[in-house]
Amino acid sequence: MKKILVPTDFTQEADNAVETARMLAKKFKAKIVFLNVIELSSGEVINTSGGPSNYASFTDGMLIHESLKRSEEEMTRLVEVSKFQGISSEYEVKLGNPFGHIFSTVKEHDIDFIVMGTKGASGLSEIIIGSNTEKVVRKAKCPVLSIKEPMAEDSFENIVYATNFGEREDNVVKAIKDLQSVFDSKVHLVWINTPNNFKSDVSNRPMLDDFASKHGLENYTINVYNDIIAEDGIRHFADYIDADLIVMGTNSYTGLSRVIRGSVAEDMVNHAVRSVMTVTMKE
Repeated sequence: MKKILVPTDFTQEADNAVETARMLAKKFKAKIVFLNVIELSSGEVINTSGGPSNYASFTDGMLIHESLKRSEEEMTRLVEVSKFQGISSEYEVKLGNPFGHIFSTVKEHDIDFIVMGTKGASGLSEIIIGSNTEKVVRKAKCPVLSIKEPMAEDSFENIVYATNFGEREDNVVKAIKDLQSVFDSKVHLVWINTPNNFKSDVSNRPMLDDFASKHGLENYTINVYNDIIAEDGIRHFADYIDADLIVMGTNSYTGLSRVIRGSVAEDMVNHAVRSVMTVTMKE
């Protein structure tokens, strides 16, 4: 972990992510890049200098000007506080689409870890709008830590890792080991038994042992948990052991494939009350 991106809109959820990122930056001696994106209405476009070129009204222009001014002030404060804590940091303020700017910033700054605050989503808003965090989880090539509540150093002591015994989970295990290296975390490796994907304990536990051995995991437990739905099983198991963090791999499905298969990882980010770290398994 060398460069951490923290998208922020200055809400409480975003502030929780900022504090977690600072804690991680100290532990890993990483740099933080703060990003704030001011969204424009569909009728506004951006000119070559990066500013809006056709305001619907003078009022719209003043609102954007005030938003830019406030953002600069808030971002300056974030950087100053970070530097006071001995953390290297900088910021970017952009106009336009948050999702697009997050990924352009990842590329421009060679980001290898993202920390985002999230409120989650449910009901009709989840279907129609979704969330920027969910989109980032789906598409990011680097680990994404989704924060709902403030996290302290001891918030990484007990990590739940739900595995599918996949062949492409190396990236997920590496991300977990990185956390273990500085937090001395215990990993609770779990297989969720569901009616549609059931395996007996006789076959499950040796498979979990083999998986841990193959990937060189240390300081771990193996567990089998039964539930009706995989997502519910992961959440209920995390509640049962009072886990601090849930880690999941994501296949980065898009389009029709995502509609048909869905994504347990995205659902977990939306619905779990605990922090969730997702890591892409797609090469």
